[in-house]
Amino acid sequence: MPSFKCKDIGLKCAFEATAKTQDELMKKISTHAASAHNMKTVPPETMTKIKKAIKP
Repeated sequence: MPSFKCKDIGLKCAFEATAKTQDELMKKISTHAASAHNMKTVPPETMTKIKKAIKP
């Protein structure tokens, strides 16, 4: 199951998420980014960091 932690991209945030698919995980990350980090859209450079930080 893919997983992600905000701290893996350098944020001081305890958010961690896992999902059955990477698409589901990206939805969880996007929702979290909007609510906790005020990112209505995730900037491309941050999206690149996120994708590199996702563990299979």
